[in-house]
This record gives sequence, C-alpha cells and structure tokens, in this order.
Amino acid sequence: MSQFAEDQQAQLAGKEDDSVIWPQVKFVQCPIKTSLGVLGKKWTLLVLRDIGFLKIVRFNRILESIPGLTPRVLSMRLRELEDEGFIECVGGKRQPTMVVWRLTEKGRDTMPILLQLTAFGSKWHSDVVFEDRKPRTLHEIFPQPEARKIMMGIS
Repeated sequence: MSQFAEDQQAQLAGKEDDSVIWPQVKFVQCPIKTSLGVLGKKWTLLVLRDIGFLKIVRFNRILESIPGLTPRVLSMRLRELEDEGFIECVGGKRQPTMVVWRLTEKGRDTMPILLQLTAFGSKWHSDVVFEDRKPRTLHEIFPQPEARKIMMGIS
C-alpha cells in the first residue's frame, strides 16, 4: 500500500464520516503529488497560461510577459514541459530563430485547472487581484464561449 493510502486510512481509522471522498481504485502513488512533479515547479503554470490562454508562443515574448522569470529558468521549464508532453516545439527545424510552442492534448487538459485557479484567486484573493478589491466569478472574467468550453473539457 502506498504511503498516501496508509496515511489516509490512519486518519480515517475509528471515524464514521459520510462526507469523506475516498477513491474506489487503489493508487500506487498519489495522482496530485505525481501531477505536481512538473506542474508544481515555479513558473510552470504561468508558462502554460501564456502559451494556452494568451497565445504567447515565442521564447522572448514569454520571458517579457512573466516578470522575474530568467532565460535560463524559462529554457529549463520549456524543456521539462516538452519532455513531459505538455507542449511541443513548432518550427525551428530549418530556421531556429522561428521556434514557437503550442500545447499538446495533455497541455490543453491543464487549461480547466488554470481556469479553476483563476476562479479561486478571483474569489479569495480579490483584494490583491482586482483594483476595486471585489470578488468576481469566472463568467464575469471570461464571458467568452471558449472559456465555458474549456471548463467543460470540450476541445
């Protein structure tokens, strides 16, 4: 049994709680921990945001759009995202100066996660996120039908 499962069972021992959401399939490794192996690294989600939502696909444009990100770290994150199958390099074979990045299917599957993080931050950190400090819903922020499709997992 994985450490995750053992910890969860130890916490639940002796407790009757119908509200617990317990997986019906045994995990060898916690899927959240596994997913955060790449996605949890600093700057990674912002790089995916830029490529997926903002359609910023060139190295220098990504660098400009994320204050504090260095060229070395961006290069590492792009390589990791490519190695893990979240993004792919388009072009650059014949003309290396024209390298652009795009999301793969796996990368597109992160877009609803990013929208949920946007919803969370817009609700619970509105004092920092918005000038007027008022919480907003996703529908208020992204009224476009494309955003609704992303939330529903429709490509």
